[in-house]
Amino acid sequence: MNNERARRGFVLLAVLWVMVGVGAVGLGLALAARRESGAAHNRRAIVIAQWAAEDCLNRAEATIDDALHHAAGDASDSTVWATLDLLSSTQAARSEIIEDTTCNAALRAAGTTIDVNTADDTVLTRLFIASGLPESQADSVSDAILDWRDADQVARPNGAEAAWYVAHNRYPPRDGPFTDIRELRRVRGLEAFSGLDTLLGVDSDRVVLDRAPLPVIAALPGITNEALERLAELRARGAHLTSVLSFSSGLSPDARATLLGSYQDLNRLTTNEPDAWMLIARGWSGVPRVTAAIELRLVRAGSRAAIVRRRAWVQ
Repeated sequence: MNNERARRGFVLLAVLWVMVGVGAVGLGLALAARRESGAAHNRRAIVIAQWAAEDCLNRAEATIDDALHHAAGDASDSTVWATLDLLSSTQAARSEIIEDTTCNAALRAAGTTIDVNTADDTVLTRLFIASGLPESQADSVSDAILDWRDADQVARPNGAEAAWYVAHNRYPPRDGPFTDIRELRRVRGLEAFSGLDTLLGVDSDRVVLDRAPLPVIAALPGITNEALERLAELRARGAHLTSVLSFSSGLSPDARATLLGSYQDLNRLTTNEPDAWMLIARGWSGVPRVTAAIELRLVRAGSRAAIVRRRAWVQ
């Protein structure tokens, strides 16, 4: 009797374990199916978002080409190129030239940022001080940027090389040029810096005096506080700069002498109209929303805008 009860207990225990195993397998299969379903949903949302971005991109390109074509050979030709971001389907003065329920496309002038790959410590420090950082912090951030992009492992006095990043469980420096402005967020001291992409870029465009943020202008050689205040005043009045020389005529003798002392450098580094335009289209789909972005770099080619670079990513 005892042996029979023991056998029945063993059988019952075995059945329970089999049921537990089957349940675990079923749960695993259900979770795998759910993950696969979620992945498929995300892939579908990404594709739809990319299609939407392409749609807005194509419409924006058509709008730009039409504007340049109609202005070709006219006195307004150069004005249209210089103010492409004022084009829109409703003729509103805004950077979004296409805006829809599933996508938008906006233009941004090249030459409104400092090239992070060629700027030296003086330019970077001036830029960050003009952006509101204390001088000591501006020096530290500037050195960290230079250490990130240089090829050696010797940290500058206020900088940081790979050893510091590894010790803090951080992604180590590239030890080469920045390829994307978003990479700057990995640099020590820039993790939460506000408006970083409006000040620094990865393209070596000439700075547009009428468009670049004032901290960017402040980083240029020969620009004094007086010159910066004068420029801000002109912008507030809606006036446009025609040349560095004409701008200098409105300055005091000392400020004018400082500016003209760097005239050759300023003339080389600045321009009155953008060398290129960045056309950025974004499309979205799904819940939670998936956003696909496409960026084109456009340069002037007669009565058309030529694409010289294309980048795409998913946000």
